[in-house]
Amino acid sequence: MSTNTSSETNTGKALLEERLEGLDHKNFNWQAWKKGTLLVLKRIFGPDNIYVRELENTDYQYNSWSLRDTAGSEDPVKESVRELLRICITEANLNEPLKSNETTNPLQELKNILSQFFDHATLAEIQKIASDDMPAMAKEEQIEKIISDKIPKYQTTLLGKILLWAAEK
Repeated sequence: MSTNTSSETNTGKALLEERLEGLDHKNFNWQAWKKGTLLVLKRIFGPDNIYVRELENTDYQYNSWSLRDTAGSEDPVKESVRELLRICITEANLNEPLKSNETTNPLQELKNILSQFFDHATLAEIQKIASDDMPAMAKEEQIEKIISDKIPKYQTTLLGKILLWAAEK
């Protein structure tokens, strides 16, 4: 997305939001939705992006209406791809300013990556743990618990983004 203009970025965000809304359509068709969403993700983030691979590896097999009715909530596949698209929208919102401003503080860039995965309250909790007087091992255990509780399915994605960011520096 680094070569996209502002209008292309806005179009990408609008397309992602449209794909997100498509999950709620009455006549939802998984295969058609997935194919269209993959095209949008490839256009915005490139064909080898982790978000593209994540969706490509997602299968919709939770198709029993009676099973879904007894579960009492949204089916796990839709819930998972809904969260994936929210992360993509957040990144699309953050990506353009980061790419266009070469003087961005590296610490701020890292905070921007973390904010794609955690809300403000969680980031404040992490900051509080980091500044506490407890031993480093205790801090790491608390942070590990936050990560496993808040983003159990996207831990690898977060680590991948941080490693890619660090490798570019």
